[in-house]
Amino acid sequence: MKSLIFTAKSSFARFRCPHTTTSALTFSTIHPVAVRGLIGAVVGIDYKDLYEYSNDIKIGIQVLNKVYKDTQSFNLIPQVTTNKKSPTFISRIQFLRDVKYRIFLSTGEEKLNQIENILKSKEYVFTPYLGCSEHIAKLEYEKTVDIENIEENYTHTLVPKDYIEFDFDNEFEFYVDRIPTKNNKEREYIEYENIVFSPNNIINIKNKTLFKKVGEYNVFFF
Repeated sequence: MKSLIFTAKSSFARFRCPHTTTSALTFSTIHPVAVRGLIGAVVGIDYKDLYEYSNDIKIGIQVLNKVYKDTQSFNLIPQVTTNKKSPTFISRIQFLRDVKYRIFLSTGEEKLNQIENILKSKEYVFTPYLGCSEHIAKLEYEKTVDIENIEENYTHTLVPKDYIEFDFDNEFEFYVDRIPTKNNKEREYIEYENIVFSPNNIINIKNKTLFKKVGEYNVFFF
């Protein structure tokens, strides 16, 4: 089994939390569902076929930059105006700033080769972006390597909170969030995971058997 590695970066990103409405918050990092959408865009998969195409892709995510969140106010125009005296309404929207991720993909050989060729040539069918069409993503292919089993007690990637081991003797910066990991054909989130990550750093883990060696990285695949 092999894994394809590439990076995605942008000046801004937004991965909207579905439980927020007029004050739209963002998850602290890109999540597996968003990565599947990103892959579908560059390959050119039709909206109705995206679930079937991407459902078997295993995904690992390494956050490379520190998390910065900005909030901006926008005047939005409602699609249905019930109050003619208020043709617009103010909405505060949260963004991630200066983001960069290392993405690990694992799937069938034919599909992996297809994605690899597109990332290498940069001949994207649709423009890649990070959560919002305004936040264009720059993708850089790194390499494709074999996946190996490991016996090491740390990981470089997002990891479920229950699998980590905190070392209270050493100080390090980490983030905790609850992100969607699976969706259905209607693009509704159906599974969430409480995850922990430390930008461009390692995290100690309890269960070594759940992680894989991908090049020089120890990866948890969702």
